[in-house]
Amino acid sequence: MKNVFIFLTVLIAGLACASQGIIMNEYQQEIMDRRTEEARVLWQTMKSEGFTEHTVATLDFVLFSDSHEQATQLIAQLSENYSLELSPATEQGYFLIKGTTRPYGNEFTYQQWIDWVEFMVGVGFTHKSVFSTGF
Repeated sequence: MKNVFIFLTVLIAGLACASQGIIMNEYQQEIMDRRTEEARVLWQTMKSEGFTEHTVATLDFVLFSDSHEQATQLIAQLSENYSLELSPATEQGYFLIKGTTRPYGNEFTYQQWIDWVEFMVGVGFTHKSVFSTGF
């Protein structure tokens, strides 16, 4: 139950950010649109493979940044709800913020899934980082 509470807290924080009307430039809006579309497709794939709103799932994710300071601040912001690590990317001058909900899993609805992706994209932008689809 604690994990569901934490997950919902993150979702509420994400909705709060969205309600504040974070202004995104064209590039950021393009990334947001791409990530939410990828999330929709992934949801349908998971669903076709037996995933339901009652399936307990762990979430692994990555963001990248060209600012060590901003990446560190992002980790500080997210560390209450996720296990995170900062590492250099293979491309010089970039850093990877790798995160997971492991060892805890969560149940979530389609809308909570989309809201989480939008939150991660938005919180990344506030720290000059990009929520990525893989690493």
